[in-house]
Amino acid sequence: MNRPESVRRPEVKAAASNRRTVLLVCLAIAAAAIGYALFREAQDPRFAARIGSVSGLAHETSADVVAAAQIDPAQNAWLIDRRAAERRIEALPWVARAKMRVSWPNLVDIDVTEREPVARVELVAPPEAAPAAFAVIDQLGRVLAVTTDPSERADLPTISVAPPPGGGTEPGQQLERGDVTQALSALHELRSLGLVVSAVSVAPSTGIGATADRNLRVLFGDDDDLARKAALFLAIAAKISTPERIAYVDVRSVRAPTVLYR
Repeated sequence: MNRPESVRRPEVKAAASNRRTVLLVCLAIAAAAIGYALFREAQDPRFAARIGSVSGLAHETSADVVAAAQIDPAQNAWLIDRRAAERRIEALPWVARAKMRVSWPNLVDIDVTEREPVARVELVAPPEAAPAAFAVIDQLGRVLAVTTDPSERADLPTISVAPPPGGGTEPGQQLERGDVTQALSALHELRSLGLVVSAVSVAPSTGIGATADRNLRVLFGDDDDLARKAALFLAIAAKISTPERIAYVDVRSVRAPTVLYR
């Protein structure tokens, strides 16, 4: 004889509740076992981080990169916060990008892409009788190095602005100067127009100036119509037979260019 539905329903609910309890207990045991296994693996000395190669360096040193990464030798290589370590490496003055890779069982390789120096900026003149200083910068105006040796990185064009930069000129800092940005932009454009540029200056009285082909000093003024001014300068420079006698070429006005002799 079948029991009424009202009698069977509590029994079904009780059985379902017991099954859920058993399932939850099993899941808790499994989670604890997995957690314990992970803890054991994290402490396994076979996975303790070991630095392998550090590649892509020309200016920074391997020791500086490893120190910046701040990797504990006892840390499990697979549990390293790689992006955080990469950001710390990218804070080094010359580093543009860093990429960290881990290979079995515990080898950590670091690949670095360094920044390209494009110019050196004359800094505030030091006390009398001391040498001048230059900040080597990349295209974004980041200071890569500071030198007091005039011959160091003399292969780079020199940027002079008035007044010269004061603070914020330590390696790794950004030169937040609009005139430095303007000089960098002018340098890039003039070179793209075919000029051989060794120096660029920005001053309130003359605007943009440059030392270009055959060491000729040229005044461009503002950066409006710079392509036309550059073409005019090249045409004038081609006709100058004794560049050492020229004080400067003035193309600030394309309608009335002038050449001043010494």
